[in-house]
Amino acid sequence: MKFLFYLSFSLLSLGQLTRISFFGQQINIYLYEILAIFILLNFLIKYGLGPLSEYFKKFKFVYFLFLYLPFSFLLLFGDFKALENFISLLYYLRLVLYFLYFFYLTYHLKKQLDFKNVLLRSLNIFIFLTIISSLAQYFWYPELRNLLYAGWDPHLYRLFGTFLDTSVAGAVYGIILLTLFLKGSEFIKTKWLFIGLLVIYFLFTVFTYSRSLYLTLFLLGLLYAATKKRLREFIIFAVIFLILLIVAPKPFGEGVNLMRTFSIESRLDDYKTAINIWQKRPFFGYGYNRIRYVKRQMNISDEVGSDITHSGASFHSSFLVILVSGGIIGLILFIGVLYQLYNLSEMSKYLLLFLGLLSLTDNIFLHPFILFLFLNSVTLAKLTPSRK
Repeated sequence: MKFLFYLSFSLLSLGQLTRISFFGQQINIYLYEILAIFILLNFLIKYGLGPLSEYFKKFKFVYFLFLYLPFSFLLLFGDFKALENFISLLYYLRLVLYFLYFFYLTYHLKKQLDFKNVLLRSLNIFIFLTIISSLAQYFWYPELRNLLYAGWDPHLYRLFGTFLDTSVAGAVYGIILLTLFLKGSEFIKTKWLFIGLLVIYFLFTVFTYSRSLYLTLFLLGLLYAATKKRLREFIIFAVIFLILLIVAPKPFGEGVNLMRTFSIESRLDDYKTAINIWQKRPFFGYGYNRIRYVKRQMNISDEVGSDITHSGASFHSSFLVILVSGGIIGLILFIGVLYQLYNLSEMSKYLLLFLGLLSLTDNIFLHPFILFLFLNSVTLAKLTPSRK
């Protein structure tokens, strides 16, 4: 089990480099997910269905959502091809897998408290390997234009790490930064190493040139300062943040231009498309996750090349993905899930606010890297009591 955890977090730090694709990139499986399945099977053999019954009261909305989504999916089963239904079903099974993993890991850590050290070491492995891979990308692979044929956005002179997307990379860096800020002193024992990691990941967020990430961190910083009555420290933080945004190198390209308008316009068009699709099935949606095929049926995306486009199966908001997939009922249940996760701990509150705000502008929360890292971090927060 120790080896599986260490290896899974090592593979997670490699991001898209460990992806295995089928059917023209419509099905993507990551190596860390295969290990997560083995970990979950081990827990199932050890504990049976005990954790599922224990966590029902605490996470009712998770159970309700997972019961509702198949119902929504079956309503339009005959309107889609067999392969399209199969691929869409895999999205649902991945979502179930991640939450089952979370329930059983939390239960296991309650039964074996010393296993928390394995989770802490796994997180440390991920933190340090992500630094190495991100620095290697920024200095030796500064652009993605040569992968445009594979459906990736042509990011230039921006930090996207092995995740090949600045929004996803920014969310990863933000989760690590918040985890370090709120809990890092409890598992990073060396003071200067702890400060150094905070500085590194703060700089990483700057070099993504993601304005939604900047705004989210600013708002969370303001909220934290107001709650803890540390406005003076926030003003210092805000000044340093502003200076870094001004002096950060912007060698060439629209991506590093903080005044760019193209991305805003494209997101607004994407939101309008999502709302127009949702209005045709407002209550039950089209089933999770048939968005790629619904777009194709409505001639919103081209038949040729639509399979490799990574944004083809989603919208620029996790909330819109759920709204179109599960209708207004699915969105209500999804918000209920977020509310129950929000109330787990102080760190879960900040992490969920962070991901929730980012998910207004990109499909962040439902991204496999983000969901896996978030659920493990939430488990860590429950295990590690906060210190002054």
